[in-house]
Amino acid sequence: MLTFRSKKQKLTPLRVLVTTVLLMLWILLVAPAHAQGGAGQFIIKLKNSVELSSTPSVRRLEREGEFLADVMARNNIDASWLRAGSVGTHVMRWGGSVRAGDQQAMLNRLASDPEVEFVIEDRAVRAFATPNDPSFLNQWALRSTFNTAGAKFDQAWDVVRGSADVVVAVLDTGVVFETPDLKGRLLSGYDFVSDVPTANDGNGRDANAADPGNWVSSADTQTSAFSGCSVKNSSWHGTFVAGQIAANTHSDSDVAGADWNVKVLPVRVLGKCGGLLSDVLDAMLWSAGLDVPGIPRNPNPADVINLSLGSPTTCSSFEQTVVDRVNAAGTLVVAAAGNSGGSVDSPANCNNVLSVGALDRDGSRASYSAIGSAISLMAPGGFSNGLVGLGNSGTTTPTSASLVSKTGTSFAAPLVAATAGLMRAINPALTPAQIRSQILANTASFLSPRSSTCTVNQGSGSCNCTTAVCGAGMLDTFGAVTSAKGTRPVANASASANGLSTSGYQESATGLNPVRLRGSASSVTAGRSIASYAWTQVSGEQLMSGTQTTADVDLPAATSSSDLVFQLTVTDSVGESHSSFTALRVVASGDDGSSPSSVASASSGGTTTPTTDNSSGSSSSVSAVDGGGGGGGSTTLPGLLLMSLLMWVFRALASTSSKPIAQS
Repeated sequence: MLTFRSKKQKLTPLRVLVTTVLLMLWILLVAPAHAQGGAGQFIIKLKNSVELSSTPSVRRLEREGEFLADVMARNNIDASWLRAGSVGTHVMRWGGSVRAGDQQAMLNRLASDPEVEFVIEDRAVRAFATPNDPSFLNQWALRSTFNTAGAKFDQAWDVVRGSADVVVAVLDTGVVFETPDLKGRLLSGYDFVSDVPTANDGNGRDANAADPGNWVSSADTQTSAFSGCSVKNSSWHGTFVAGQIAANTHSDSDVAGADWNVKVLPVRVLGKCGGLLSDVLDAMLWSAGLDVPGIPRNPNPADVINLSLGSPTTCSSFEQTVVDRVNAAGTLVVAAAGNSGGSVDSPANCNNVLSVGALDRDGSRASYSAIGSAISLMAPGGFSNGLVGLGNSGTTTPTSASLVSKTGTSFAAPLVAATAGLMRAINPALTPAQIRSQILANTASFLSPRSSTCTVNQGSGSCNCTTAVCGAGMLDTFGAVTSAKGTRPVANASASANGLSTSGYQESATGLNPVRLRGSASSVTAGRSIASYAWTQVSGEQLMSGTQTTADVDLPAATSSSDLVFQLTVTDSVGESHSSFTALRVVASGDDGSSPSSVASASSGGTTTPTTDNSSGSSSSVSAVDGGGGGGGSTTLPGLLLMSLLMWVFRALASTSSKPIAQS
């Protein structure tokens, strides 16, 4: 095995030549045996490292290896050298004795070494989650393509893909339950359309939220009930909205939904030529799990209500009261801003509602979209480029499912509702106010593809949005869910032995120095409390039996040299947990303190979040440890035999070169 020397030796031309040959033979003949390893890698940079050229000298490699060997040995780290990296770094592979769960602990130990500038996991990277639904490539609204208004759901799906425990209520025309791409995603819902002609299903309110069709015929327009309505085919509006949120994603069929797992609660409030405000407000209360006279209580209260509907009026006190009660019940209200090109419609203009305007693919304001001070944010709604989604081939009553393209603020709103659903999947304790603030605080900046800028009283027309008239920015689902993920508790663990430190990590192990664990510095997000603490001992002399459940724990003094490692898990009032580790090296009286008997298997430093082990690798390795480190245990027998032979040749040549040359 090629080992970096710990002592300087005189370099002769022959030694350099033979060492170079050995190194090349090692790489060509032995190193490939390591290619199928994959125990995980890390990147380290020492404070005295230099940036190596593309063809570093053997001596420079040896010197770097000597430094690395010293660092690995004194920290009891089993790792082997793979290659020199850029900007003075080195890539190392964990040895066979290091478990995946211990790697973060070892990284933390190395990071605390005074000669280490930094050390990080050499983690795997991958492309963002890409559904196999055939039409996904046409769903620009869900993607993060550069310089478009796509809402970055594809990036968000690598953080969270939703939860079946989250419910989004879609107050609309109902749904076609037989739509294949909605199979398994729909709850039973309710029909709140009270006017029988408008309902178009032969009765008023009932427990059937199916969409019978909302076509208006020429004959209908001659009746008093529909005299002011336009002739049109059935829209299947609610089915399209439900599909935007929850079409079965990665199902190898049709389109992708914005949330892979959420449940949709279809609530029918619209029929032929629209609906009534009283029906909508009753449906909002019912959807949030509140009582509505004469209607059984909703068994599946919604986390989010989507309203792709409205009227060109200001928010009434009744509407505001309903919104406030729904918010107080823990349900967020998302509403389409309107398609008249003017000011925001009601109920989108009520307080504490996320009102959503529409953008075209290039980021410009969709020509029809309402704008103004009541807009919360903008999301993809389409104009020149429509949104692809679920429809039905029936012009009156439903027949077969189909794919259609639509535009409107009606279809921008459900993307915001789906974002809120993803956030609730990460953190069920988020309040409506917290969801609103996090979505708005993490929007993307507006683009400027047009020559003109939108103004307050502009009316219809494409233009460049600004925060003065288009809200906080463009919907950025990735930013919103990342923000929600950051609200978990933080376990802050520390350990000391009566505060008597000798070098930053050693403590004297005597009866006068009991071990003290402290977790009271742990924290939770606003509005929550710590429900429980759980301390366990990971390694070292056994000072703790079982699990300790107080924030601070006092233990007896250690009696032998060892690395004491403890884990603290903090759980908050909504069930979110976080763990961290703390390590303390103790040295028994009379010990020289050079190498405790046990190796720490957890992190020191308290607030480090454990990372996922990402094994990679087909790189070859060369041991960089001399003595205490170990080489990973992956060298093959043929490789050892070959290296032994080469080393014998090396010694023979070196011996020959040291003899005096006879004069002729």
